[in-house]
Amino acid sequence: MRQLLRYELLKIISRKSVLIVGLLIAAIYTVFIAFHAEYYQDGSKEYRSYAREITAEDIQRVDERYKNNDWHQLPIQEKSIMEDISGMPNMLHKYEEQLLDIEIRLMLSQPDTYEYKKTKLKEKLLSEQGPPTAQLYYNMPWGELLYMVDQFGVAFMGAMLLIGLSPIYSEEYARRMDSLLLSSRHGRSKLIHAKCLAAILYTLLCVLLFQLINMGVTALLFGNLDGATTPLDSMRRYGDTHPFAEYPYSFTVIEYYFIQLGVQTIGCAAFALAVTFISSLSRSSLVTMLLAGGVLGIPYLLLDVRNIRYPIIEWMVTFGYSQFIRVTHLFNSFRTVNLFGEPILYPIAALAVLLIVTAVLVWVTTLLFRRRQAC
Repeated sequence: MRQLLRYELLKIISRKSVLIVGLLIAAIYTVFIAFHAEYYQDGSKEYRSYAREITAEDIQRVDERYKNNDWHQLPIQEKSIMEDISGMPNMLHKYEEQLLDIEIRLMLSQPDTYEYKKTKLKEKLLSEQGPPTAQLYYNMPWGELLYMVDQFGVAFMGAMLLIGLSPIYSEEYARRMDSLLLSSRHGRSKLIHAKCLAAILYTLLCVLLFQLINMGVTALLFGNLDGATTPLDSMRRYGDTHPFAEYPYSFTVIEYYFIQLGVQTIGCAAFALAVTFISSLSRSSLVTMLLAGGVLGIPYLLLDVRNIRYPIIEWMVTFGYSQFIRVTHLFNSFRTVNLFGEPILYPIAALAVLLIVTAVLVWVTTLLFRRRQAC
């Protein structure tokens, strides 16, 4: 089994197409970084003097500075500090609005109903999180790092998994090697298990490679990775909004990073097994690539790019593979799923659905190969 696994893994990694696509994506990543070079600037020194409670006088000074026309010419670090200070009252106001909305919903809901339980759960999470602190936090390197995972991670992982795994069964069919393999002593279950494990190991290598490159480039360009222990709701990029301003959890940046890494790894492994399943049905690697690419990308393109909103499309995006590779949309707002009247947090429910679907796909793949061997 170990030799068979090694053989299957080397067969995936040694494909020329994997190397070519990997180099092409690396070139695109380099160009993407070059176009966003202005955002990779260290602001730790500028933020250090504001590592204290921000007062009303600070907010007033910033408001007065905004009235001057020269604030556009300030360095990006100073403009970011002004944006953070001026945005503090709004963040606190949004938090108080959420608490008020919860109070009203609890008054209007009947106890023991789904809506009541859902609102109580949100109240509990918000109370654990607490109100936004009146302090500036420097965590721009992490904001940029996580932004790249969200925006570029799907493209990188999707391309590497599609190009590497689409031929995993289709290639055997095209060369008419499937009957020979199935009739050997390594046929049936051992072969399927080896291919599935090889797909997962290849996925882990791709995830690790992307994360190491992304973190290394970010640390190199910023000169640091400061802000790992800051609250996640304070994190953002230069010139951007806070993507987790309304999320209900109480993670620090580094805690969320490892959660994101874990969820992304599970999502990528699940998509890898989905690609192997589609490959087991098709004799053409190109057909496998197109079908699996459509499963990954079409819901995202329809909803996020074209803004086409139908219930079926929103459902496909909600439980689609791209959500688990991007991860951000799983945690940046409060959402639950109704399970027999009990509110289940959306990330937990989505992961459960993903694991169940993946287990079914592996089982069906095994069943199909057993039938092939029987024939």
